[in-house]
Amino acid sequence: MTAHPTLLLHFACDRRGLAALEFALIAPMMIVLLFGSVELTELLATDRRAANTAASVADVISRDTVIEDAEINDLWTAANALMYPNSATPLQIRISSVQVETATQAKVLWSDGHNGYSPRAAGSAMSLPAGMMIPGTSVVVSETTYHYTPPIGVFLDLAFDLDHIEYRRPRVADPVTRN
Repeated sequence: MTAHPTLLLHFACDRRGLAALEFALIAPMMIVLLFGSVELTELLATDRRAANTAASVADVISRDTVIEDAEINDLWTAANALMYPNSATPLQIRISSVQVETATQAKVLWSDGHNGYSPRAAGSAMSLPAGMMIPGTSVVVSETTYHYTPPIGVFLDLAFDLDHIEYRRPRVADPVTRN
């Protein structure tokens, strides 16, 4: 069976429906890019909130002299509010006061954990950045972990742990003590 040459030429030159065909090929990629950019934006905003929470917790503790249980509970409530509009359920926080013994050794004075984050054992060794290792001083360390699961992650088994550590020098009392 042979095709008529003019029919083939007519079919090759026909441009009707080309835009619809191009749209049908490109639309799925554009939709994936749209949802991907929305998800990436939400991930970055959540990461920023988790980082701000770690910094705020460290800053509040570093401004105090003695930390009481009621203050710690208020701090957890405030930290949860800082994550809004995200859920505070996946947010874990740990705060520690660390005494620098030598230029290479630091030990935990006290530590508290929130929402499943275990406190560090008092007296245990802890590593700090070199710039914080000034013997005879202390450092307030705030650690946050936010387990972020994007809405599409339910289908793809996709999740991210957003971890942040903030260090602050005590401003009023060195070290900040815990009652």
